[in-house]
Formats: sequence, C-alpha cells, structure tokens
Amino acid sequence: MLVAAACALGGAVLTVLRAPSPPGWAPAWLELTAQLTAAATLLARRRHPLAVLATCLALSFVAPVVAALGALHATARYVDRARVRVAAVLVAVATTWPSWLVTSETTGASLLWAGTLVLLFAFFAGTLERLQSETDARATAAAEDAARATERASLARDLHDVVAHRISYLVVEAGLITATSPDEEARRIATEIGDGGRAALAEMRDLLRALTSEGSGSTGAGGPGAPSAVGDVERLADEARRAGLPVRVHVEVPPPHATPDLVDRTVQRVVSEGLTNVVRHAPGSATSVTVTPAGRGVQVTVENDRPAGPPTGLTTGGFGIAGLRERVELLGGTLDAGPTGSGGFRLSATLPRRDA
Repeated sequence: MLVAAACALGGAVLTVLRAPSPPGWAPAWLELTAQLTAAATLLARRRHPLAVLATCLALSFVAPVVAALGALHATARYVDRARVRVAAVLVAVATTWPSWLVTSETTGASLLWAGTLVLLFAFFAGTLERLQSETDARATAAAEDAARATERASLARDLHDVVAHRISYLVVEAGLITATSPDEEARRIATEIGDGGRAALAEMRDLLRALTSEGSGSTGAGGPGAPSAVGDVERLADEARRAGLPVRVHVEVPPPHATPDLVDRTVQRVVSEGLTNVVRHAPGSATSVTVTPAGRGVQVTVENDRPAGPPTGLTTGGFGIAGLRERVELLGGTLDAGPTGSGGFRLSATLPRRDA
C-alpha cells in the first residue's frame, strides 16, 4: 500500500512538472491517469509481479510511469526463475527507453540515462532483498534443525539411561543364573538372555551416537554380544528357528572384515524386524532371508509364505516398519513392505554403500 501510494504521488508530481510543455503525445490528464493506474496495479505485485510489470510497461508508452520502479523491484524480489528475472529487466529497459528518450529531448540526455539507472537500481534493490530473505530463511531453518537435534539428543540420552539401567540389571541377573543354576537348559536360556541384553545395549549406544552426532562415520560397537549385521544373519535365523519358524538363509555378501558400519547394522535390523513380524503374525510359515549385492550396496529381503497358524496376538504398536523405513531412508536407501500374491508377506530394503 505504501509503495503504491508513493509511486502514485511521484507519478502525479512528474505529470505536473511535464504539464507546461509535455514532450509526449498524450495530454496531461491521460498521463496522470496512466500514472495512477500503474500505481494501483502495484497492490498485486506480490502475487502477480510479471503481470504488474507488463501493465506498467504498457502504460509507459503514454508516459514514463514511476510505478515501473516498484514493479521491477517486485519482479526481482518475488519471481523464482533467474532467467525470467533477467529477461524482465532487459524488456523493461528496452520498453521504457522510447518514453525516456522523448522526455529527454527537452531536458537533455542526462534524464535518459538517469531514468535507465533508476530502473536498474530498483531491480538490483529487489535482488538484494531477495538474497537477504533467502539467507534469513536458511538461517532460520538451520536454527530450527539445531533445536530439534538438541531436543532429540536429550530424549535419546534419557531413553538410554532409563532402558540401559533395566537391561543392565537383566544381564547381571542372567549372569548369576548362568553361574549358579544346576539346570543346563536354564543356564543356556540365561546365556541367551545375557547375550541379547548386551546386544541391545550395544545397539542403543550406536543409536545414541547417531542421534547426537558423536563418534565417527562408523558407529559399530565392539565387544561380546554386539550384533555383527551381515555376518550375524544366521544367528537371527537360529533364534527364529528355536521359536518354531522354518527359515532358509541365503547370504552372498560376506561379513565385514572391519567393525560393522551403519549399513551392516541396518541389514541386521531389517532381518530382525522381518523375522520378528513373521513369528508374531505368521507363526510356522516357511520363511526365506536373502542378502545379496545390489550395485555398490546391498539388498536384504525377508519373505514368508502363507501363515501356517493363527497370529500370536503379540503387537508392538505398529511402529517397527515405520521406524525401520526412516532409518533406511536416512542412509539413502529404500524399503518396501507388503503382502505377496501367494498370501505371504515380503520386507525388502536396498541400502547403498557410500564408501564402496
């Protein structure tokens, strides 16, 4: 509103100054109408900058309208495509040149160049404002990301402290049973519980490092019980078999020679999630696990046949696959999950290796 009013006032003053000996073909009243009409179109410059500029340029054939400055500024500020902005300023200078040229016949060539420079100044002012706005937007987005990361790290630490406390006690108690129980089967189960607890603690440390951006790009956790991803697929299959699930395993990707990275651990997570879901929802159904190369990355698939029995009724809230999908996509991979034509279910993920 303020810009439109200023351009209308400027256009009226220019018309009055030109009135005693108008250099153009149009009478003073028509020039004043052109100035006010062009100024009024500036009210729509944010939504339709190019249309407003075109209107101002058309009216410049009646008189050099002041509102063209505001229209050119809005074009530089609100039009996204750089080529369109550059083309617009060139067209604006070429279109207003005849009007300023006629006007300068009575005032000298300095007015011609002054008018052209003012147009260019309006365009560059809009460009600078646009760049500043983009910089501010990036700074705001970065600040929001930093705040979210800080809050996420705080929540991750709280979760780690609470859950790690409980799991640590579980591991210790399992160790006591292993050391003191005379029952061999109880000792075996206690050993498995202890190994599973230590693996869970190692995985939680990996996730905490990832969430808080601590450690290096490889977030593997050493030590006994830590899951070794691709090399640990058979262990996960054995656990499922003990739960009554017939599992076939086909692995073409060799175990990592160094500490497993996030891709290896995500492979383990896909297999773990897939087998757990089969045990819950399709107990007893024949299941296959395949881990094969996929370009420079790896593809892992868990697929089961039609359920051989009713579901167990055990659920985890339905967030397992959703969380797994987020993890896979963070690594630049893709995850597909859905029923098969034979009545079974397939969970498949493809993960790239950036260091391959």
